[in-house]
Amino acid sequence: MREVAFWRTESPEETKRLGKEFVLGFCRPPVLVLLSGELGAGKTVFVKGMAQALGIPESEVRSPTFSLVHEYSGKPYPLYHMDFYRLSRWEEVVDLGFPEYLEGGGIVVVEWGEKFLSFFPPPFFWVQIGIVDECVRHIRVTHSGGGDDSRP
Repeated sequence: MREVAFWRTESPEETKRLGKEFVLGFCRPPVLVLLSGELGAGKTVFVKGMAQALGIPESEVRSPTFSLVHEYSGKPYPLYHMDFYRLSRWEEVVDLGFPEYLEGGGIVVVEWGEKFLSFFPPPFFWVQIGIVDECVRHIRVTHSGGGDDSRP
């Protein structure tokens, strides 16, 4: 894994803005983005920013913890937001239709994806959000390299 970005944010608004910048600067679909961080770190806030970059109103973006998947029709491509927190086996991920989402020509974002890190095919991004204090977050973006496209 190669580090491609490191940011410090001091508010949810900054985290959201960086989510938007991440899509505009790094994401050329099809792309897989894994998000990790403690509960309350700002994973869904980051996804709201990603959605904004695709013209999806942030009010539509919700954590998929219980539904497992939310699909958003963004422009110019879709955003698939998944949450693997409650999943314990790779077979559950496959049953959810994960391979088909990867082939859907959009951005696939997986919260708690690190649980299955060794199963994901490269290339992919891994966005790790660390809580520094109540407002401050450190956001580290790495890229797996490999696959048909070794971007970035």
